[in-house]
Amino acid sequence: MERLPVLATLLALAPLAACDKGEDKATPSVDVSDPLATAGDARPKPQPVAKAPVGAGSAPAPTPQQAALLSPQAPRLADPSFREAVASFEKGEFERAEALRLALATGLDVELFGARLSAARGDDIAAVRAIESLRERFPGEGRVYATAAEIHAAAGRLSSAEEEIREGLALAGPTADLTRARGVLALCREGGASKGLDHLLAALDLVPGLEFTARPLSQAHLLLGNAALAAEKALEAAAHAKAALVAMPGELEAERLYGDSLAALGDFDKAIDVYEALRTRGIEVQVALITLCTRAATKELLAGRKDAALRRWQRARALGASDEELGFGVAALAKAASERIDAALALHDKGDLEGAKATLTEALSLDPASLEALHHLGVLRYKSSDLDGAAEAWSKALELAYARSLALPEPMHLNLARIHYQRKQFAQARAVLESYLAAHPEGEFAADTREMLARLPK
Repeated sequence: MERLPVLATLLALAPLAACDKGEDKATPSVDVSDPLATAGDARPKPQPVAKAPVGAGSAPAPTPQQAALLSPQAPRLADPSFREAVASFEKGEFERAEALRLALATGLDVELFGARLSAARGDDIAAVRAIESLRERFPGEGRVYATAAEIHAAAGRLSSAEEEIREGLALAGPTADLTRARGVLALCREGGASKGLDHLLAALDLVPGLEFTARPLSQAHLLLGNAALAAEKALEAAAHAKAALVAMPGELEAERLYGDSLAALGDFDKAIDVYEALRTRGIEVQVALITLCTRAATKELLAGRKDAALRRWQRARALGASDEELGFGVAALAKAASERIDAALALHDKGDLEGAKATLTEALSLDPASLEALHHLGVLRYKSSDLDGAAEAWSKALELAYARSLALPEPMHLNLARIHYQRKQFAQARAVLESYLAAHPEGEFAADTREMLARLPK
């Protein structure tokens, strides 16, 4: 099944268009398009303790001598409301995240969060001001450099993001936040998903439940899962999809990947369940569901489970599958519908009108265009004094017949016209009869139609 490309929306749910080639959109020189880099160029460069290779694996722990030179880090905010606000942010619920943030006491983490929200809304100037203010007030704080790097990465300014991480590592060492930022940066580079995942998992080892890690972690698994699926490694793809959903429950693209992975494994029942759940959420998955249902029907038929195959074709038809999409299912459903019609007539002969009507309704669920089933259902409803129901069945049959230029198996138009006549709806009766003559001027029932038309009151 064709996969949609995953948008690696790592910071603010905005596509990382500049990440594909691992290059900055802005030039290395001072440029207003790269405000954080401009501000960074203006400040004194720190004296590095050690140049950590940003693109490599997790940075090694500093030696005791190096550790003595690292800046002490501020305590992390442990307020549950802060974590709730971060969770809303990672879901893209920016207004709620901002409302929750404003209710918190100001401080390093809350103000850094404000910078992220400003960047997410496209207000780079406010984000720059917040970052630079915090950089002055909290010199050597790794969370400031990590936040700046992730804002740069989300905007596609990868060189600037790398520089922020290098400076942060030199001043603060391999903190959890800087390790996460290295993961985010790696995800923005082509082929960097595996390395990015390693960094993100390492960050979580340092600080379990680390803020702002859920979405990039989910995206790392999505990138790897899609690559695995493309390489026909469906089991691996399914594992990544499930891991992405653990990180970000309900993530649409992760749900799609999981469903497609299950289908590739041949587990169509579970795959269909996944896509049906997406459909109940209002996601447009009709085409994918039709494909899954028809593939599942073929598998069931080959396994000798005819009724199960019919149910799958039936569902595909209910979703709007064309005859071409149904393939062999068209003939299989028509045959099953014909069998239901025969069963309904047998019930009618035994005097079981309700059973006959129910069986005809079942036939129509298999083949909604069965003129025979519609005709007999109209007759049974008429016998039960359900004139509205009879008129509905015959009207639908006539509409289908005329649309497909089919001859009527029975004079349903005459029956429908009689209902209108009984209700003194003469204009409607005339319209029904004239429609038949327009479609079949020399048809089998043309003479009777003209005779009834002549007897109608003017």
